[in-house]
Amino acid sequence: MNITKTIGAAIIMACSSAAFAGAVVDLAPSQFTGGLSGIMNTQMSELIGVTQADSYHEFAIYAGQGRGEAALYEGTLMTRVVRSNETGNLTFNYRVMSPNAQLSGSISHIEVGGFDGFNTRVEFRNELTSPGIEGPESAQRSVDGDILDFTFDTGLATADDSRFFFAMTDAVSYYENAALATIYLQSGESVSMSVVGANPAVPAPGALGLLSAAGLISVRRRR
Repeated sequence: MNITKTIGAAIIMACSSAAFAGAVVDLAPSQFTGGLSGIMNTQMSELIGVTQADSYHEFAIYAGQGRGEAALYEGTLMTRVVRSNETGNLTFNYRVMSPNAQLSGSISHIEVGGFDGFNTRVEFRNELTSPGIEGPESAQRSVDGDILDFTFDTGLATADDSRFFFAMTDAVSYYENAALATIYLQSGESVSMSVVGANPAVPAPGALGLLSAAGLISVRRRR
């Protein structure tokens, strides 16, 4: 069942003055968006910042989930934490890179946890200078708000690196290995790994509950 929610103008006006405004998609817990289309720095100055940490997580996904089985997908999940020059808040960026093109697996979606208690805005980078070929077309947030699920509707094959896809947050601190990322293939197999995550003890003061008009006007939940 599709559910469409429209928020009244008064609520939108009350929230539109918050820091969470701009050309990205605001996701509250349980919300889904099929409208990811990419963004550039020139469209939103808040994206520009200083890299705090880069991490690389090599992974392999096997048929039947067993290491004794044939490998279907091998690659690296890169995570990058950037602190905005404008707000001081953190953006968590993710990218699948260096896949083994000799394999035949295709990534359907990637779940990343660690967002419970934080505002999140999602998109992917599509500057001409940005690495990668394809960004996710849709994203969904879990009911408890902890997990963001980025979906490649047509699949991310081993011939292609992904674009950087990201979650802009109101977090100001982070931990290494504080969150879990799970990569799923279209055939159903998956692999999980620990990645950098927001520090739940240190949200930005007064930020909880503020949502931008971009995410409030019209959101629908996946069937």
